[in-house]
Amino acid sequence: MTAKINQCRDCQPKDQWIEIRLVDEMNQPFGSLSGKLKDSSGVEHQETLSGGYLLLTDLPAGPVELKIETSALLNEAKKHKPRPSPQTSPAKEYADKHKGYEKSKIRYQHIALGDLWQLEPGMVSDRHKAGQTGKLLRMVSNNSYFLEVRALTQLHLPLVIFQSQKPMDDIKADDMQSGDMSRNQIMNLGMFKPFSKLDYEFDLSARDHFVNFRLFASSVSWGEYGSLTKMMIDRLEQNIGGKFTHPLLDQAAKSHKNTDAVVDKISDAISAELKKKSGELEDKDIKKIWNNLATGKNSIHLPGFDTTPDWFNGLGITVHGIWSLQLTLHNLSIDLVNRTFNGVVLFKAQDHFGLNVDDVNGDKYFEFLRLFRSWFILQRYKGFGYKPFITEMNHTRKISGDFR
Repeated sequence: MTAKINQCRDCQPKDQWIEIRLVDEMNQPFGSLSGKLKDSSGVEHQETLSGGYLLLTDLPAGPVELKIETSALLNEAKKHKPRPSPQTSPAKEYADKHKGYEKSKIRYQHIALGDLWQLEPGMVSDRHKAGQTGKLLRMVSNNSYFLEVRALTQLHLPLVIFQSQKPMDDIKADDMQSGDMSRNQIMNLGMFKPFSKLDYEFDLSARDHFVNFRLFASSVSWGEYGSLTKMMIDRLEQNIGGKFTHPLLDQAAKSHKNTDAVVDKISDAISAELKKKSGELEDKDIKKIWNNLATGKNSIHLPGFDTTPDWFNGLGITVHGIWSLQLTLHNLSIDLVNRTFNGVVLFKAQDHFGLNVDDVNGDKYFEFLRLFRSWFILQRYKGFGYKPFITEMNHTRKISGDFR
């Protein structure tokens, strides 16, 4: 009996065809993928979907099934972005307006990755399992199929994942003020009122103060980043305010161990959320990561220049703390098979090259150092009013981890 059935299958006419296109939610074609297409006779055809497209002829009539190697399918899916809400499907619009092979009607269907993969990964969100878009994928020969694959991720990147409480470009901050204090006001500042005891310093010229500033600052500005001190003091003397950026400052921030600590916290926060969400994140999950970085167990310390080496390379004076930090998740690649992830985060940090009243009013003892007295008088004394400026650091760092 079995032999007769096989003979019957072999004698079936093979005059049918199948056309398949795989596209993403933005109607962009998938890359080349290898898969197996099983026809109604049970024969498996090893085929390659070139640019997400397959046309196979000489098939028997009846249902066909396409399966693609799981890891290859997931790796390709990672390259494709989700469709912004509430935008309608451009893939469906295309299918409705065009014809398929031999001028056939194109059959559009929104499918899940599980409708195509050979084996289900160990950890996967239910939304990717077969039939989760509303119905299972069923294909029959002599038809043209336009298959829109549900996006692997629902994240619409880039997304801001953290912003410190203090705003960017904060020109209202106290250390951004200039020429706003009288001689008497300044003389009343500080422990033991050193400005009052050394009141002759108000009669020095701006040039004299800048000489003092450079002399004492240069004594603690050695090594690779020492030149930044001179650049910033020169800019203050130019009295142009604005914003200071420099590749050397970016590199200093990127390579600092305090930034390394933030990278670790970001990776831990994303890992924790991926574990909760079976390896998938949505835009709304970013708020949870934000809260974790702000107040949770992965809360971050703003990555300033406050280590011992910074007091000798100039960064402890020119930047020191960070006023505002913004972290943007630029891209994120999630491997559902191995349960790992990697991505890129954009760091944007700002501080102010300027002094606030608290800097010289007893808490930090800076008023006892001639460097800071000259700096404060140059900036805040109404007789000079040199404009402080924003220092900005921009760089990217890679993140990685697992969610096993």
